[in-house]
Amino acid sequence: MKRTLKLAAEALKPANLARGLSAARNPPSQAEIDAALAHATPEHRAAYQAQVEHAEAGARLAYEGNRAREEERRALYGPAGVAVYGPELQTPEQLAAQSNGASFRFARVELGRQAKQSARDVLGRSSVREIEDPLQRAHVAAHERAVRDEARAPYNAPERVPVHISRLMTRGKTQLDEVLAYVNGSGLSPDRMFGVYRVPDRISQALTPHSEKGRPVEWDIVHSDPDGTTPPIVATAFAADDHWVAKRVGEPSVLDEELALAYCVGAGIGPEQCAGLARISEFRSIQSGDDHINPVCTLVRGVVALHPPTGRDDFARMRAAAPLYLHPPADVRVEVLNWAAIARAVHTRTLHPPETPSPFPYLPSTPQELLRAYLEIVGLHPQDCYSAQATVDGVHGLSGAHSNTGPKQPCVDGKDRMRAHGCRQLVFVYRDRPEYEQGRARWAAYQHEQLQSRLERGTGARRRIESDELGGMLGKVARAAELIDRLHWDNWFEGAEEDIPRYRYCWPPLS
Repeated sequence: MKRTLKLAAEALKPANLARGLSAARNPPSQAEIDAALAHATPEHRAAYQAQVEHAEAGARLAYEGNRAREEERRALYGPAGVAVYGPELQTPEQLAAQSNGASFRFARVELGRQAKQSARDVLGRSSVREIEDPLQRAHVAAHERAVRDEARAPYNAPERVPVHISRLMTRGKTQLDEVLAYVNGSGLSPDRMFGVYRVPDRISQALTPHSEKGRPVEWDIVHSDPDGTTPPIVATAFAADDHWVAKRVGEPSVLDEELALAYCVGAGIGPEQCAGLARISEFRSIQSGDDHINPVCTLVRGVVALHPPTGRDDFARMRAAAPLYLHPPADVRVEVLNWAAIARAVHTRTLHPPETPSPFPYLPSTPQELLRAYLEIVGLHPQDCYSAQATVDGVHGLSGAHSNTGPKQPCVDGKDRMRAHGCRQLVFVYRDRPEYEQGRARWAAYQHEQLQSRLERGTGARRRIESDELGGMLGKVARAAELIDRLHWDNWFEGAEEDIPRYRYCWPPLS
């Protein structure tokens, strides 16, 4: 004990601390190491070589683990990727070269530091002064969009169909009825519709943060040219907190659209008969037991399928068979794209319009622009589409850190109102064809060459089901994660009393 204290005291002397810091900051060069090894015994050289190989293996293992985690979450590369995620990880060889090849142990430590640094999003973005004048903003935004459209043109499908997005204004309490009324009077048959979705924005959230029932809610209808005929369209809805799907702990959770798709397949409703699969969402504050007003957030309450009447009670038959083991159709593709990553680069303030000029003008400025790009590049036809949506997933706050207000922005009814932008994902569900496989190859090239992105990454879709009833070390890890989750939740939504389903349609898991 005395010897330990003596060694500690010796190490803490200012001169020794200075030498230690100097050695850490200035590791010996490879030439200095080689010179020292020239005078070492064979045993010392062998021991040193073993240490080097061990450090190399450790650095490589750390790099592979960090790279796998980075690839899973990193949807953007290039300048926007650096701004959103931090710099890309360097290989152990690159790090060793920077340190004159002196130490793979240094490379291993540096890899860990890089991973932490990237996770903090430390680099930010170049400062661009936003344009205040509305006319000048519109001119600059239109010019940037024209440049992006020109860059996209070579990737578009040669036989694509026209894509139109018609927006309508509804009220929160009657929104679905109003959407059905619009579709039934639109002259659009389901085989002319790519999909419908609630615009993932909250209008006038500062007026009634606790409810949207009396507030304007916009919907988009994505379609090709009308044909003048519309069969009667009805809605079949599935509640997120009902137990529809059989899942076990460790299995991927279910997408909203996969459940609605299972209904359509079971009822014999093909994509040419389906007007859309749309998530039903609310944008409001979580209810609490006191007078505290929680921030407005996104809540997915269910999913709805719009289709002609079948003349059978397919919903009751499906309800009686629940919980179901879903088997996705082999000929149907479900694609989820990460809009949230792009928003972190070009639309950082949810209560304001997209930044103009854009800090990264090669990226789309709105979810609708990206949605149109996917449809036109892959070359999807509306008669093959069950769904094309810009939507939300899970619980995400919309308010700023200190304010829930922003400038008034245009709405489809011609009025300007405050608006919070909440889109997180784009979802496409369609019957696959060989020509669409070629279209996805064009989409992959467009992502790589123009957007510098892999937008299928980091979506959070189908996250694996966890349980707090696990035993052993796995249970301890799960419970620790659950505790962290609860602490974050309680900090964000003080006094929240609502029971928000952690996994939609598939809770509780099967034993």
